[in-house]
Amino acid sequence: MTDSRLAERDRAEIERSASEASKVVLKPLDRAQIDRYLNPPADTPYGLEYAFHLLGDVRGKTVLDLGCGTGENIIPMLERGARVIAMDISPDLVAIAQKRLADANLEATVMVGSAYETGLPDESVDTIFCMALIHHLDIKLVRDEMWRILRKDGAVILKEPIRFSKAYAWLRGLLPASEDVSEYEHPLTRDELATMIQPFKVEGTRYFRLPFVPLVSRVLPSKSHAAIRASNWVMQHWPAVERYATGVALRLQKTTA
Repeated sequence: MTDSRLAERDRAEIERSASEASKVVLKPLDRAQIDRYLNPPADTPYGLEYAFHLLGDVRGKTVLDLGCGTGENIIPMLERGARVIAMDISPDLVAIAQKRLADANLEATVMVGSAYETGLPDESVDTIFCMALIHHLDIKLVRDEMWRILRKDGAVILKEPIRFSKAYAWLRGLLPASEDVSEYEHPLTRDELATMIQPFKVEGTRYFRLPFVPLVSRVLPSKSHAAIRASNWVMQHWPAVERYATGVALRLQKTTA
């Protein structure tokens, strides 16, 4: 992909993020919003809780929250003892993340930066925590940058929207898109996820949210948690339906062998 094409994608993402940031009403995270990510179980039905489970013991380790957005995930990482670097391409979202930390009297390195060229030294990061970012980007470029900055035996914790079923992809395409979606982003296909994980050792893969979950969340928001738990139960009992899941979380271990 040419530099001009990348720049165009970055501009679209910055514009999308500015729109997202303009709608944020910044409130302190309550205790329950933090505690749920400090030691979540392996069988949680919630994808973000499971990503925090995969994070493991990060005491004294350097964790990069890549695509940190408004910074909600930084506080649980700090409470778990990590040294946190948080990065996002959006100045508007980074400003909100910085304000969030200041209000909580906590410190982390929060900066505007590109996932393609983070500016971090080679092998300087123990863990990259990357929530719903890859599907916005040129996958090979960000994957190679992650590999460069990860220390030996470092890991990427990844959570992404996916759409492996072509039939569901067609059906979903008939529905109106959500707000603040750029023309360049889309749920990862199976081949795109394979490109992302190609050089890594994959651990702990779990799938989340069968298609009825986002539908219920739109139509009956009060029932969304029940729908998430029901989806988890169905996939536990009939793993074959995982191909229709709309999200995945996994750990990518850097190996040098």
